[in-house]
Amino acid sequence: MSWLIGIAIFLLTSGFAKLSTMAVNRLLSFPQSKWLIGLTEVIQISLIPVYVALLTRCVRRGDPHLSFGDLAGEVTSLYPAILIGVGVLGLVLLIRSTIVYQCYRPPNCQIAVESQVIDFRQSNQSGFWRETLVGRRPMRRIALLPSNEQFTVEVSTKTFVLPRLPKQWDGVSIVQFADTHFRGAVTSAWFQAVCQQAFDLKPDLFVFTGDLLDDPRLLDWLPETLGRLTAPLGQYFILGNHDWYLNASEIRREFERQGWIDLAGRSRELPSRTHGPPIIICGDETPWMGTHPDLASESNELFQILLSHTPDNINWAREQGVDLMLAGHTHGGQISLPLLGPVYSPSRFGCRFASGVFWLDPTLLYVSRGLSGREPIRYHCVPELTKLVLKSCGLQ
Repeated sequence: MSWLIGIAIFLLTSGFAKLSTMAVNRLLSFPQSKWLIGLTEVIQISLIPVYVALLTRCVRRGDPHLSFGDLAGEVTSLYPAILIGVGVLGLVLLIRSTIVYQCYRPPNCQIAVESQVIDFRQSNQSGFWRETLVGRRPMRRIALLPSNEQFTVEVSTKTFVLPRLPKQWDGVSIVQFADTHFRGAVTSAWFQAVCQQAFDLKPDLFVFTGDLLDDPRLLDWLPETLGRLTAPLGQYFILGNHDWYLNASEIRREFERQGWIDLAGRSRELPSRTHGPPIIICGDETPWMGTHPDLASESNELFQILLSHTPDNINWAREQGVDLMLAGHTHGGQISLPLLGPVYSPSRFGCRFASGVFWLDPTLLYVSRGLSGREPIRYHCVPELTKLVLKSCGLQ
């Protein structure tokens, strides 16, 4: 019955991988230096084969004719019991998260979706997409991996009915950008093409929810990408943890030179075009920079939109009565496994809010998969550009 032992070791190892990944996801939700993040990820990956070796050694003890019953017998010894117990606990959590992922459905307030996936490798004229879309910077080889979806983008329009939206604002639209991560493996040409798609959506306002770049030399890409965009109600931005690693002040100044409005830890009123009540839009870069925006008690009577780099601020948003929270940071996991879904998601909620739309009364949370990442790799997790159209219940 040695094949049963092999299956048991595989399942227990899967459980250990799940448990250790959960720990890493939650650890990385706190402000950490880049070297510590890299060290944490290397340690976690290295521990998996170590766990396999230790578990196999405890079970086999040099006996080539091991029976399946011997595995259960090891539980009577403390050291193997700990190894097996950790694997079993992780396996239970893995099964639970898989069920949650498979049962996910958008909330009822999402009433319409239109989307198309654009593959810029196919639309790139003459077929020279490698020369025009893939740069010479680090991670080029990753960008060129077979079936990598980094050079596609899902352009979608999603319509939501929100209970507190004033009727004067019925139909207001927002295009969200998230996580561009300019680094060089994906060229400026790709981001320019995505920005053209965004311009064609003709929203009332553009928002950017952080992580503009990873290479400070590429800040000069901003004018030819996001800097080209304008909307009737303006363009608003916050920064993310990867901007925090660099010179955040310089990035802010360049954004503002391009006509974007900084919402870090502050709020503004969007005046209604029909003399109705204003909408509050605010920004939150915590836990990396600044503080939560100061939402005065009178603001709670108004419809509020919050830009937050991470979905981890959702509980604070709910306490403040925020109506719509837009976030990114998690990239949808970048790699989503068949059946299991995303694995890595640097959030204290793990993969629960890796991407998608969630109703947590009284707040609608939308988490974008973003456009890129420090590592330009995407499998079953297409980059996204989303237009959100907000509808009123018509009761105001």
